[in-house]
Amino acid sequence: MNPGDTFVVFGPWEMINHIGQGPEFVVSSTPKDKGVDSAKGPFALLCLAGGIALTFTGIPISLGLLTGAIVMILGRVLTIDEAYRAIDWRTVFLLAGLIPLGIAMDQTGTAAFLADGMMSLLATTHPFLILLGIAVLATFFSLFMSNVAATVLLVPLAIIIGPSVGLDPRGLALLVAVCASNSFILPTHQVNAFLMTPGGYRSADYLRAGGGMTILFLFISTGLVYILFAL
Repeated sequence: MNPGDTFVVFGPWEMINHIGQGPEFVVSSTPKDKGVDSAKGPFALLCLAGGIALTFTGIPISLGLLTGAIVMILGRVLTIDEAYRAIDWRTVFLLAGLIPLGIAMDQTGTAAFLADGMMSLLATTHPFLILLGIAVLATFFSLFMSNVAATVLLVPLAIIIGPSVGLDPRGLALLVAVCASNSFILPTHQVNAFLMTPGGYRSADYLRAGGGMTILFLFISTGLVYILFAL
């Protein structure tokens, strides 16, 4: 070891800072955080539990958790600057753009038009293909609409189509509800979007990882509904 040698060290920031306190080493990187303050853990957990508890009183989950976050700031668990830096603004703008898109698809009748057109093409085909078409529609709509909106849109259509093609409407409604959560191939779902920036993922990564899973999900869910309600 000679003066001026550079070492790459991996470990907690507090340990790396401890190494740099002596005269032998100089830490060239700035700590990204101040470490974990375990004394604030119980209060932080209490704020989280309180925010979740508020949602059981009828308050929207967004307002309940926001209340918990504000109490954390007021209780000095974190500063307002730390809270601001923790926000993934790319995710915020992504979801903010998807909400009006989903509303426009619903209120202009575009989604219903696509669903009616696809169902009219499949109406005279095998029951499994009809079920698969409904599953694909629910999956497709959930990529840019909320899964609740996709379910509300497609369930009435599925109930109307069921008797006319000899399928149990209950099975069609169940298939829509299940496939409305089949959101693996794009970061448009809230859970996928939250992982995008921390993991350094791109849309292509979601397509590679979720493409096969989406297809598998479609055929398994469609097959089970076909076996339980169509045979």
